[in-house]
Amino acid sequence: MRKIEYDTVIVRFSGEIGIKSPRVRPKYERKVCKQIKRFLSHYKIEYKDLMHVYGRAYIFTDFAEETAKVVARVFGVSSTSPAIKTSSNMEDIIDLGVSVAEKILGYGETFAIKCRRAGEHPYTSMDVCRKLGEAILSRLSNLNLKVDLENPKRIVNVEVRDDKAYVYTEVFEGVGGFPHGSQGKVVCLLSGGIDSPVACWLIMKRGCTPIFIHFDNKPFTEESNTKKALRLAEKLMEWMIGFKSKIYIIPHGENLAEILEKCPRKLTCIICKRLMY
Repeated sequence: MRKIEYDTVIVRFSGEIGIKSPRVRPKYERKVCKQIKRFLSHYKIEYKDLMHVYGRAYIFTDFAEETAKVVARVFGVSSTSPAIKTSSNMEDIIDLGVSVAEKILGYGETFAIKCRRAGEHPYTSMDVCRKLGEAILSRLSNLNLKVDLENPKRIVNVEVRDDKAYVYTEVFEGVGGFPHGSQGKVVCLLSGGIDSPVACWLIMKRGCTPIFIHFDNKPFTEESNTKKALRLAEKLMEWMIGFKSKIYIIPHGENLAEILEKCPRKLTCIICKRLMY
């Protein structure tokens, strides 16, 4: 498999954004695009332009693979693909598709063509699949290739939108959800274990901005527990670049000591959490 010189990244918005009303959906998509720009700036990835159209964003860059992997971490993105741009002319699509196929297909391998279209064109998606498949079999006959629509070794994907077309072979799965900052603030407890940061991340995925709280139970817990909570907060902040948050460290050890001394032991956890609330 030879290296492909990609020049574009296709960004697909999450399905949850897609079912929003015609008034809300573009607003959410613009929020995702704004967050994408923050991520690219933070990771110092150069790009020429970001074009947002209804249901898609296209990033034009010479660092398409790196960009696609970074953007897949943005909440509200369902998937990304490094691609090569051409015109929507059928001959241009075929020429580019054959060129890409030649770089990814090995001798005797099976392949399939998939196509999506948006806009008015003098051909159907099936026409693109059929003609590009025929051209690959004909022009690359020395590779003894075979078409397999059920379980192909490689897939050459074509996306046609208005006067442009994009050819790609890889899809990086995104995190989905809603764009960060599209919902309100929430209080998130960080205990230092695994459950609380996972719960926090999942609520961040819903578009919420967390305010972190850690209850310091010294001397019943070690100092390292608080440090671990701080590290977890820093790690979670990597998913909300461009947004600010706080972490509050609340001393709770004296409360716990009082509970243990004066309350029934079986009620320790209930009373402890009641005081935390």
